[in-house]
Amino acid sequence: MADFARATAWLAGFVLGLPLLGLALMVVALGWRRGWVFSFWFLVLMVLAFVVALIPLAVLRVPTHWIRALIAAVIVYGIALAVPLTHAMASYPIHVLRCGGLPLVATDFAAARSYRLPGDDSYSVTPLDSVIFCTEAEAQAERYHRAPI
Repeated sequence: MADFARATAWLAGFVLGLPLLGLALMVVALGWRRGWVFSFWFLVLMVLAFVVALIPLAVLRVPTHWIRALIAAVIVYGIALAVPLTHAMASYPIHVLRCGGLPLVATDFAAARSYRLPGDDSYSVTPLDSVIFCTEAEAQAERYHRAPI
């Protein structure tokens, strides 16, 4: 039981601690007024990821606690990238790196096909967002339009 507790502590660091550091940087970049919607959904996603990651953590038989926790975290992150309602939020940090800054966030929910820019008041990433672009030209080439401000 003590082994599982130590591995769980490592898992909390990987699945909750590191992403929360990134979330803090995101809120600083966006400002709290625009960052709170993203923060809410991101925290929900992180808590769910932690709970789901406890399953592979319990099943894995790796003697080193931190490696066991890291494998469980990677498994859950892979699942989050594949699930439609979590894909945009899970892949957002990848797009920030790929775009070299905050990307455009787009949705095709209810056939809206609209995008939001980082400077917009409504800029955030939610479970309904499905596409992320680096530039407006990319979004417009895919027939998305800017969401009303």
